[in-house]
Amino acid sequence: MLRLFFLLCLSTLFACNSSQKTASPPPPRPKPASPPKPAPIATTPEANAIAWLESERLMPVLEQAQREKKPVFVEFHASWCAPCKVMEEEILTQPETFRYLNKHFLNFRTDFDSPSGKTIASIYEVKTLPTVLFLDPQGVVLERHTGMANPSVLTSLGNSALAKMKK
Repeated sequence: MLRLFFLLCLSTLFACNSSQKTASPPPPRPKPASPPKPAPIATTPEANAIAWLESERLMPVLEQAQREKKPVFVEFHASWCAPCKVMEEEILTQPETFRYLNKHFLNFRTDFDSPSGKTIASIYEVKTLPTVLFLDPQGVVLERHTGMANPSVLTSLGNSALAKMKK
C-alpha cells in the first residue's frame, strides 16, 4: 500500500515537472464565487408558541436581524426561577402575545446559567430574572423590563421598540 502511494506521488511529481512545452495558454481561472449568505437560524417548529431561534449565541441572531431588518426580543430565564416559569407557561403562551412577538421580532431566549447566557447577561448587565430586552439589529437595547411582564407590558415595550427602530 505504501509502495503504491509512493509510486503515485513520484508519477505526479514527474508529470508536474515535465520539460515538454505546450503552445496552448493555461486555462482561465474561474472567478471567485461570492461568499454564500448565511442560512437563517432555525426556529422552533410550533405554530402556537413563540418561534424561538435555536441558537446558543446572540451574534448569529443579530446577524439575521440585520439581514431581515427586524428587532430582537430576548428573554433571560433559568430553571430555578419561579417567575420565569410563570412567564413561560402563562404569559408567553397566550395567543396575542406569541403572535405579536412572532410577527414583529426575532425571538431569542438564553439560559442565564449557561456559559453563553452568562456572557450575554454580563454584556447587558442582567442581574435579575426574568429580564426581557428588545434590541435593535446591532444589539443596542431599545427597551428593558425586569420581572414578570404581562402581555400588555410586552406589547407596550415592543411598540416602543418598534417606534425607536423607525427613527
